[in-house]
Amino acid sequence: MAPLDLDALRVSLAEWLGRQRADASDVHVSGLTQAPGGYSNVTLMAELSWRRAGVAERFDIVVRMQPQGDAVFPECDLPRQYRTMKALAGSAVPVPALLGLQTDAAAVGAPWFVMRRAEGRVPNENPLYHLEGWLHDLDIEAQRAHWFGGIDTMASVSRVDWRAPSFEFLRPPQGVTPLAHLLSVSGRHLAWAEGLGRPYPALRAAERWLLAHQPADPPVALSWGDAKLGNCVFRDGCVVAALDWETAALSDPVDDLAWWLVHDESLSAGYGVPRLAGLPTREETVAYWERASGHSARDLGYYEVFAAWRFAIVMARIGTIFMQRGWVPREAAMDLNNGAAMVLATRAARHGF
Repeated sequence: MAPLDLDALRVSLAEWLGRQRADASDVHVSGLTQAPGGYSNVTLMAELSWRRAGVAERFDIVVRMQPQGDAVFPECDLPRQYRTMKALAGSAVPVPALLGLQTDAAAVGAPWFVMRRAEGRVPNENPLYHLEGWLHDLDIEAQRAHWFGGIDTMASVSRVDWRAPSFEFLRPPQGVTPLAHLLSVSGRHLAWAEGLGRPYPALRAAERWLLAHQPADPPVALSWGDAKLGNCVFRDGCVVAALDWETAALSDPVDDLAWWLVHDESLSAGYGVPRLAGLPTREETVAYWERASGHSARDLGYYEVFAAWRFAIVMARIGTIFMQRGWVPREAAMDLNNGAAMVLATRAARHGF
């Protein structure tokens, strides 16, 4: 991907935001910078100032742009992310305030959307929060409180009325169950990743097991799709925003719990590091989630395999990009050797696939 012309983007963004808000004047964007990473989305940070109703306002904004070139997913559906957050606005699920969506790529070469930056802090994943960082440095009770605060947020997602017209766009094709749809979507993702990298027999074995062991008549709820500590913005110990809705879907409510647990495991056991001592156990977490959500974790074992498989596909693609760019040596085989793949291997040994 070619470097972004941040100065040209800043000007285009200010002009566009001015057109979005008829009551705004003296619109200025300053300090535009690109956050590191950004394969599923390009993330830009800036400060916005304008006058509305004669009152000067200044606040931080986040711009999400569709990536150009190497990407983690075969498709980046920015409108889907935006529509999900718009539908959640005003619900019990805290999401950032939205400022507009631009689907026409003509202005800057890619679609984008803009939201206010939620003031707070996010548990770090690089370096791992199990090893260092602000969450690591809290006392045990505070660590537990932050963990359960994230679980409460996840549970609130599952209680949203997914039958509301505003979530119609998330429904799978007629006659297809949500699980079958998600399995198909991830299967296409795997095929695409293999086409850009190499075959992944372990991922194919997991796919066969998942297809053969689908739970009967699973419940349906709104799924965050990327429920994890690293997508929770905390302020004063409370979650003030839930981030990253690009894989939001309809699924069994336990799907998000499985992703949360698998992701945390991948960042600890997956890399051979001890888990942060203050974090609740799996058993405590499951019991708490069942109480908070009102749902059963009956099929958690299946969905943990499903989560580990999907996460391993993502990491296979990221590993391939890193190796192709020379950021890690090819002999490291990052697409095969990563925390998600290690968690999936433990489930393969447990379930015999």
